[in-house]
Amino acid sequence: MAMRGSGDIRTTAMRAFEQNGQMRSGAILSILHIQQVGAHIQRNIGPYLDLSDVRARNGDMQTSTLTRGLAALAVQVLTGFDAESAAACVIDGFQDNGIDAIAVDENQGKIVIVQSKWHAEGRKTMDQGEALKLVNGAKDLFSQKFHLFNARARKLQGAIENALINPEVRITISVATTGSAVLPADVQRPLQDLLTEVNGADDLDDLVDLKILGLADLHGFLTDRTSSKKLDLDLHLSEWGSVQTPYQAYYGLVPASDIAAWYDKHGERLFDGNIRQALGRTAVNEALVATLRTEPHHFWYFNNGITVLSESISRAARDSHSRTTGLFRLTGATVVNGAQTAASIHAVMQEDETLLDDAEIWIRVIGLDGCPPGFASSVTRATNTQNGVDARDFLALDPNQDRLRAQLRLQFDKTYGVKRSADPVTGDSGCDVEEAAIALACAHADPAYAVDAKRQVSTLWASTDDPIYRELFPEDLNIAKLWNSVLALRIVDAELARLRNMFDDSRSAGVLVHGNRLIAHLVLSQLGSSVLSDPAAEESGLLEPAADLTRNLSSLLGKTVDDHYPGAFLAPLFKNHTKCRELVFEVLTRYAGFPVSLPNQRNSAKTATRRTPTRRSPRRASADERSSSQRKQDAVKVIQAAGGLQEGTLLVFKPGTKREEQLLVPWTEEVDSRSRARWTNQPPSVNPLVWEFDGERYSPSNLVTTMMIAAGYSPPSGVRGTTRWTVEGRGTLSDVADQINDSKPDEPEHGRLW
Repeated sequence: MAMRGSGDIRTTAMRAFEQNGQMRSGAILSILHIQQVGAHIQRNIGPYLDLSDVRARNGDMQTSTLTRGLAALAVQVLTGFDAESAAACVIDGFQDNGIDAIAVDENQGKIVIVQSKWHAEGRKTMDQGEALKLVNGAKDLFSQKFHLFNARARKLQGAIENALINPEVRITISVATTGSAVLPADVQRPLQDLLTEVNGADDLDDLVDLKILGLADLHGFLTDRTSSKKLDLDLHLSEWGSVQTPYQAYYGLVPASDIAAWYDKHGERLFDGNIRQALGRTAVNEALVATLRTEPHHFWYFNNGITVLSESISRAARDSHSRTTGLFRLTGATVVNGAQTAASIHAVMQEDETLLDDAEIWIRVIGLDGCPPGFASSVTRATNTQNGVDARDFLALDPNQDRLRAQLRLQFDKTYGVKRSADPVTGDSGCDVEEAAIALACAHADPAYAVDAKRQVSTLWASTDDPIYRELFPEDLNIAKLWNSVLALRIVDAELARLRNMFDDSRSAGVLVHGNRLIAHLVLSQLGSSVLSDPAAEESGLLEPAADLTRNLSSLLGKTVDDHYPGAFLAPLFKNHTKCRELVFEVLTRYAGFPVSLPNQRNSAKTATRRTPTRRSPRRASADERSSSQRKQDAVKVIQAAGGLQEGTLLVFKPGTKREEQLLVPWTEEVDSRSRARWTNQPPSVNPLVWEFDGERYSPSNLVTTMMIAAGYSPPSGVRGTTRWTVEGRGTLSDVADQINDSKPDEPEHGRLW
């Protein structure tokens, strides 16, 4: 027993020694890699860095070179910039606002924000305070508060502003560290919270993503750039075939798990020969993932497969006795078509690898041995540029579209293009189905359709059976409404294009660019259904007020955005259903009560005169009327300022129209919590109601709208929510605000209306 015990002790000691030896070996290797990265920075990036401020204060030149050089190296990893261009992106120093580098990659439509953490032994990384600084700096950049940044950042202001008003721009926030690529949970949390805030929970196409570049990523990037080693891949094919002339090629089925394993091992290097890498979360990629989750056995039927180029292909005798199965060795291989498929499969494997058990992929492997010069590039170009079938193409199969085409020709002598063509239908000759769908979405009573037209226009015609498509193109659609909506949208777009050149600051211009569809919704809602459905609307001049409405309502929208979302990144703001519904209500409430002017415009003294809403009487409202309108409009603010309701006060929904009583009340009666909310005085003040049904916070109006949609019918453009929520013994929220105002002494009118 004693001998056995001593043997166990020696075995344990030996294991501990071996583990400690492995740990020491790993640490030594990490330090060696850090030294190699540092030497690269000193030699290749350091000469281009601006270190004048370090010299002026007699600072540590080496540390500053390595820290700033690490930020520049991260820019190179994420953009492909050369060393000099990457170094010019570094803003590290006094008043950098928590950001060490900002890069604008115009070719990829990308902004990269970097914070770097250099440690000679790789033991320290970003702490929570630094993460919060980075988050706040990113928000200030999104809000274009360049006065909070140093002179280096302001040199990049023009490029950043132009990128931020680009609807297609994507932003990467990156942390570059000589330590691990895994951040502590308390450090990761504020960064993830920022992504959730900006992107929203349901956006398929993230506007902002996070990249943590650890030592392995940085060192791997440098070794990949200096190495000529190609990828060698093992391929197990089933039901395979071959082509031997004029060039060698094999084709067949491969398990999806094999492709996922390729990507897991080699990452983006798998696509070095492709024209693009994996694109992340897109509608197409989400559809691939959905098929793997729900119908993996159908994946081969639904997917086009992948194409691989290989410098040489050899077939092993083992496992290759018949055409049923075959084992192949690919030397110098790269995936030239199918990056999105491979990345999506890998994402599913990380979620649950058993989902891939029944999934197979069609694959084609082309051997380059004996091919003429330039053949590989030609294959890559051809496989990535062939015309694909778009969901819109299937609309031609819908008989309703053919009816609309005939009616537009008969009633207005205009052409209606349903099929995609090299010569699209535009201008006075008519319109195509895409322009019609966008116009009808903007004309819809629910702003969510206009938001969909902005966030991903293809959702408007994803399927002829889809509820969104059927809502926009019902079988009884009035052809006059379709054509007039298109004409009104064109007026809005033309006026917005003109207005963009009149604003001094890019954030105001950004509202016009990113909020164009919401502005169109506001304008078309004010023109009204009767005008849009009038066959004589154009010749009678009923659409002409759209230009004035565009000026007035876009001005109010900009003011409302500044009031409610002053630090918001505009691109995702105007793709958020909830926030856009709130903006629409606030804008239409303001517009109903007051004339408006155009702030922040050039030559404002000459051009920015107050304008009376086109469809309202020019009579100036009396003081009593203005006071009444102000009380209704600011009911929430009045109650909060006066402390008029205690925390947790119960509010009960009360229908305001017969339609609400008929459609919404039965739905609320099914579950009591649907009709109940609690008042909260906690910020943000714009959302003071906590709905008992889901525990989320809403404004009074937005909660009513949310309930309507959940109940299954489309809400109107504006709902005065403060007249729908009641407090026992005190009436509606509007009544409570009136009671508070009536108890105050009269105040002098100051006369300033926005």
